[in-house]
Amino acid sequence: MFSSSGDPMAVRILIISDNPCTTPYPVFPLGAAYIVAALNNAGHEARLLDCSIPATNLAREIGSFGPRYIGLSIRNIDDCQMVNTRFFAPEISAAIDRIRAATSAPLILGGGGFSLFPRQLLELTGAKCGIVGEGESAIVKLIDALDSRKSCATIPGLVYRDETGIRINPPATLGHIGQPERPAELAAWYIRESSMLNIQTQRGCAFRCCYCSYPVIEGRSLRQRDPDEIADEIVKIKSLGAPYFFITDSVFNTTADHVAGTCEAIIRRDLKIEFGCFLSPQGLTGELMRLLFRAGLRHIEFGADSLSDPVLQEYGKDFFFDDIRQSSDLAFDEGIRYAHFLIIGGPGETEGTINQSFENSKHLKKTVFFPFVGMRIYPRTALYDCAIEEKIIRREQDIFTPAFYLSPAITRQRVFSHLNEIKTKSRNWIIGEPPPQMQQLMGNLRKKGIAGPLWEFLAA
Repeated sequence: MFSSSGDPMAVRILIISDNPCTTPYPVFPLGAAYIVAALNNAGHEARLLDCSIPATNLAREIGSFGPRYIGLSIRNIDDCQMVNTRFFAPEISAAIDRIRAATSAPLILGGGGFSLFPRQLLELTGAKCGIVGEGESAIVKLIDALDSRKSCATIPGLVYRDETGIRINPPATLGHIGQPERPAELAAWYIRESSMLNIQTQRGCAFRCCYCSYPVIEGRSLRQRDPDEIADEIVKIKSLGAPYFFITDSVFNTTADHVAGTCEAIIRRDLKIEFGCFLSPQGLTGELMRLLFRAGLRHIEFGADSLSDPVLQEYGKDFFFDDIRQSSDLAFDEGIRYAHFLIIGGPGETEGTINQSFENSKHLKKTVFFPFVGMRIYPRTALYDCAIEEKIIRREQDIFTPAFYLSPAITRQRVFSHLNEIKTKSRNWIIGEPPPQMQQLMGNLRKKGIAGPLWEFLAA
């Protein structure tokens, strides 16, 4: 079903999400859902079509809806894995071919992946234009301008062609973040497949991690949502049947006040729902962790990146292993499950620092470690400049095709030799993809109603 505003000036826009990255579980297309909500709130008729769902018939959906414009949300360019890298450009091209075969409607690109590589993706797809950065305001202005045949050239974040080539306008940041539109049938599919829906409580990232693309996509200006508005959205998530939600902020605890305010709103409304989130190991206290638990926090994914202080400093982190250990202890004491995601082989990594990370890992209680080898190099990051300086990539090199940084102080062979040795000593270091039997176990647990990411069972 799609909404009908009754407004003769309303325009039908189909927003398509086609995210081929479904490991470790499929993720609801939140960015595309924000765009749909913005368009509908502006009086247009927008619909979200998710091609990640196997039963989706793209041609039939386009034919029945009859959109004047098509928006394609590109979330991922690749899987960020240095070994057996899965590059999604062929799948993006195939999606475009299916769209072109079904309609001649102008194509508009957006999404996090597009914001990282707008020029390359506009050339690859032949799309009319695209939007980088936050798109809610820009897409409404763009549709209005296109439909009235007015100039689009001043719209913030617009990527378009003129007589000189492809032009990219600087993106703007939103002052107020609204709520996304979650169609009930689509939400139900994600709940069946992953047991959870997602929510964003803030945008922007002021941290200085050398490799991170969040500041490129969302900007560095931190914009936090009102806690009561967050609670209102959680009520909607619960009404859709989700027993669990995940906070998708790059780091939920950017400020203690934001965490406390959000938790207090959840508790005050007695929402009785469980959730997980990404946390920084810095600045957590026993009082704040207890408040998080009372609000329903059950899983923490710590972006530790390394357990070696010299490497943490090279990565641009503003915390140390002592912070990681203390925060882990706080989570353990509250009975909150937690995992640490590590990047092995970035700037400053040596055989000695890998060994130090393993030795330090022994001090963390009942946790799971996910080490990833190498750093995906993204444009406009400190890692990009470092990789050029160290001649890992060339300045003229197009890193749309995945390029990775590995510390010159260690070889790939030695990294994997160390990790394989660690794997024989500690089953809570999960090296590579979980085996099929473990993935099947996690699927069976979800069918039995056990919610959450479930990575705690990988080391069982």
